[in-house]
Amino acid sequence: MARRSDDPVAVDIHVDPSCPWAWLTWNWLQQVAAVRPLALTTRVFSLAEINRDREKDERSRAAHQAGEQALRCLVAAEREGGSPALTALYREIGEAYQERAEPLGDEAVLRACAAAAGLDPELAGRALADPATLIALAEAHRTAVDAGAFGVPTVRVEGGPAFFGPIIDRRMEQEAAAQLWDHLAWLLAQQPLFEIKRGRPGGAQVGRHRLAGAARG
Repeated sequence: MARRSDDPVAVDIHVDPSCPWAWLTWNWLQQVAAVRPLALTTRVFSLAEINRDREKDERSRAAHQAGEQALRCLVAAEREGGSPALTALYREIGEAYQERAEPLGDEAVLRACAAAAGLDPELAGRALADPATLIALAEAHRTAVDAGAFGVPTVRVEGGPAFFGPIIDRRMEQEAAAQLWDHLAWLLAQQPLFEIKRGRPGGAQVGRHRLAGAARG
């Protein structure tokens, strides 16, 4: 049966809380979903796992390990409250870390994020103490890799090919976000296409980068 034009388009986005680019792309899709018929699902991907035993930069390794702590909380949220709970917690973790520069892997921060998301703040402690969250994270990560993901953000439309990106450097208003989606959705549907890229003019425009710049003076 053909899909009607007003049927929601199923879109999966794979994220790691340590990645500012994934955060900005996720926010873009949230804006799109407010004005276009999208059925948006947030899924996890582990930068710590994909880079394990390959990282030489201690700063990146520490960020990815902190991201793994947050990811364990996300899989616990999904286990206890389904996809809406995971999405709500990812939003709060993103605001705390990417915008306010609060420490990503800190249990107190994760507890506060859970509470802000309407979840039991004790979820954070349970997640970090339970080895099953590491197993669940590894399984979810493997599923993403098997679908073609190799980094974040990764977007899949209607269960189609996994695309790395799009990489967006700032938060967008609804109409601009929707216009970008309209053009990109058509582009992603073109079967011969597998990659498009240009040089990056600057960094991700998130709060923690602005705060770091201000601190450097």
